[in-house]
Amino acid sequence: MVAITSLWTAVLLAGVAVSEAKSCKKPFIRREWRSLSVKERDQYIKAQKCLMKKPPQSSTVDIPGARSRWDDFLGTHIINADDVHFTGVFYPYHRLLMYSYEQELQTCGWKGGVPYWDWTLDAAGPDNDTSVFVNSPIFDNKHGFGGNGAWIPGNFSNPEPGLPVNPPWDVPDRSGGDCIKSGPFSGLKSNLGPGNGTAYNPNCIRRDFAPLSFRDKSGPAAVEDGMQQGDFGHFDRLTQSTTHSGGHWGVGGLYGTMTDKWQSPADPLFWVHHANVDRFWWSWQIRDLKKREKDISGPLVNFDYNNEAAGNVTLDHGIFIGETVKLKAKVKDVMHIKKGLLCYEYEDTY
Repeated sequence: MVAITSLWTAVLLAGVAVSEAKSCKKPFIRREWRSLSVKERDQYIKAQKCLMKKPPQSSTVDIPGARSRWDDFLGTHIINADDVHFTGVFYPYHRLLMYSYEQELQTCGWKGGVPYWDWTLDAAGPDNDTSVFVNSPIFDNKHGFGGNGAWIPGNFSNPEPGLPVNPPWDVPDRSGGDCIKSGPFSGLKSNLGPGNGTAYNPNCIRRDFAPLSFRDKSGPAAVEDGMQQGDFGHFDRLTQSTTHSGGHWGVGGLYGTMTDKWQSPADPLFWVHHANVDRFWWSWQIRDLKKREKDISGPLVNFDYNNEAAGNVTLDHGIFIGETVKLKAKVKDVMHIKKGLLCYEYEDTY
């Protein structure tokens, strides 16, 4: 673990050259979940399950608990998580991670871009009616990702003994907490985690829906607030805590896997959520693309916004997606979704 973290730090400081830029003639199209036909939704879920069955390619030294290609991606995120959240590399890192995952899906029969989850379509209104969230096609039990876990009592101050507690505060509107109980991923287990463990440790994927927390952090008002930020530094610092976190809290609540900073990719919903995180950044970028294609900042060290421990991320800083995926680039190589390594686009933007 120490060696990997050191490697990540070294890459951040030095940068690693990306392979020669290629032309983007046939970009993958990323579509909102509701834009997919029922057949396409089923095919996407089938591709995710395929990754859960394919053998791992990671080293047993790096990710000893990996039993599948799905675990490789989860383990990579676990290893990198401390260095890529609440730092300036958050958006570029996850953009490259998502693209590498998208490429891997093609080996499992999925043809196209990763679907995204437009949060604004499922945010409760001012009347606090949460039915739009809980009845979202995203959570459909037949052609979606399944629903909530069963109710488990407790709060941050007095949690149920033996359960993982993720946000360091109460989530007052939480409504579940147990393992996924319905849909195509009912009873799904993660081989890694919870937390930052990479040893083999089968544990169920939990959900603890919190619809009002989701609305407050990822709803239309929060999205518009992010869009109004004038530079990347302000955009990044605000939205990592709002729109990005809202998707995690809305599904994960207090006990859920999605609110585990390290283990969250174990929930299949992570990937449609983070596709929209990237779409959100791209939507902000294209409002002034000439300028924002080069606009990057934010601390190298978590929450070090005053640069007391280190400096800021720059366009020449490196992104390393672990030995598992073997993708290396500089931040500047992922600032445009149809240049350099990348070749995809969104059917719609904010």
